[in-house]
Amino acid sequence: MEKLKSVGKYILNFILILAIGSLMLYLTVGKEIGSVFAAVKTAKIQVLGVMAGIMMIYYFIDALILYIICKARGYKLHLRQTFVTNMTGVLFSDLTPSATGGQFAQVYVFHNQGIHVGLSSGILTVVFITYQIVIICYASIAMLINARTIFQNTQSIWIAVIGFVVNVVITGGFFLVTKSAKAHDFFTVKFIGFLAKIKIVKDYEKTSSEVSESFKEFRDESAQLFSQTRLFFSVCLCHAVKLTLFYTLPFFAAMALGAPVTAADLPKFISLAAAVSLFNTFMPLPGASGGSEASFVMLFGFLGKTVASTAMLIWRVFSFYFGLLLSLVVVAVSKDTKGGIVKAASGENSTMDELSENQTEEKTV
Repeated sequence: MEKLKSVGKYILNFILILAIGSLMLYLTVGKEIGSVFAAVKTAKIQVLGVMAGIMMIYYFIDALILYIICKARGYKLHLRQTFVTNMTGVLFSDLTPSATGGQFAQVYVFHNQGIHVGLSSGILTVVFITYQIVIICYASIAMLINARTIFQNTQSIWIAVIGFVVNVVITGGFFLVTKSAKAHDFFTVKFIGFLAKIKIVKDYEKTSSEVSESFKEFRDESAQLFSQTRLFFSVCLCHAVKLTLFYTLPFFAAMALGAPVTAADLPKFISLAAAVSLFNTFMPLPGASGGSEASFVMLFGFLGKTVASTAMLIWRVFSFYFGLLLSLVVVAVSKDTKGGIVKAASGENSTMDELSENQTEEKTV
């Protein structure tokens, strides 16, 4: 029964994603919705194939990042295994608000592959931090080079600035909490204590202990990473390459529709896609639904209302739904998920206790 409830929750989130996406498409296009679907039918198949190939490379690079870090930490996983781990994260990040379910599901799969909970949590945290560093640097350069395009109106200014600030605060705050004893004490004692008082946190002692342990794991793993300069730059380079590829999707979406774009327009498209990506960071809905569609149409409005809306639809299919469906297939057929991934991602106590017990036994050994 509990498993059915968990499955139902993710199905509901998927329906919510489709509903909000459809609503935003209608609101941005209005009576021209027929023209948009007619334009989709004219899209060049070969260009759509290129977009699918880009996303496959994108997910492969993500898997390569996990493979590189695991290898550096002495775990000899196959690239196929890290691909499964990555796609598991993609699935549950897409189906949960603010991508909150992805990391725990990945920890569960790592555990099935022989990496204990503490180390896998540290590895995934390092991946997240290096990704944040790269995306902040990438966005800064993009905004400086194409400031006139990104800051073309009040709305786009708010999108870029708020998204940038949120990313900086998240990254800086994480470093502060894990490196500063005062910040650590404030978070584990006062903030979690406050959440316990208003009944958001049910077990203060257990939660604060788990948070403290997570911070310790991050300190240990980050120390390992930053002490290996070559590894650090290799991971950051992989992030930079995959983001560059990902940000080319709007360009190819416009090309598929026969829009008059040339290679000279590619930097502009990449910078605008980076701004859209920044906005998605603080969208609380599953899959950043609503905000993604609206920000895309606004920033790429120079293509014309119908073309921009149609390009948005194509871009959304490949940037989100393609990975969602691919990850669903991977998780369904992979032996590394052991059929219990829904229970793991739902955070059920039995799974949590099992992982915690196994972690304790591994540390003892």
